[in-house]
Amino acid sequence: MISAVGQTILMMTSHGNVARLLYGIVVMLPPSAAVFIITCLLTAIPTVIVVWFTEEFHIRAAGFFACAGAAIGALCITVLLQSPAVWTSGLVCLFVVAGFVAGLTYWFVMCELAAGEDSM
Repeated sequence: MISAVGQTILMMTSHGNVARLLYGIVVMLPPSAAVFIITCLLTAIPTVIVVWFTEEFHIRAAGFFACAGAAIGALCITVLLQSPAVWTSGLVCLFVVAGFVAGLTYWFVMCELAAGEDSM
């Protein structure tokens, strides 16, 4: 999202100047890649811990996965933007909702895969 917003602003401010637009795209590639990699690491490591924990203790509750996803979303934005204003701006709510949905999605996929294994 950060890169998409940046690219959109760049397109609007280039006023049809293709060279300026291409220069901006090239300049934004390294920061966009860095944000992508950091975000992947921030979500992958806690997610692996949650998946290991749920497999170890045979937890299959949708609420657990939804809450774990929400917590991971809150953790990510808190680490990425270390400012108290993040919590008062409502930005955390977007990440919490995204994590909540991601947790439920993982739970749904996990249930579907388990059902597929049981039918074989």
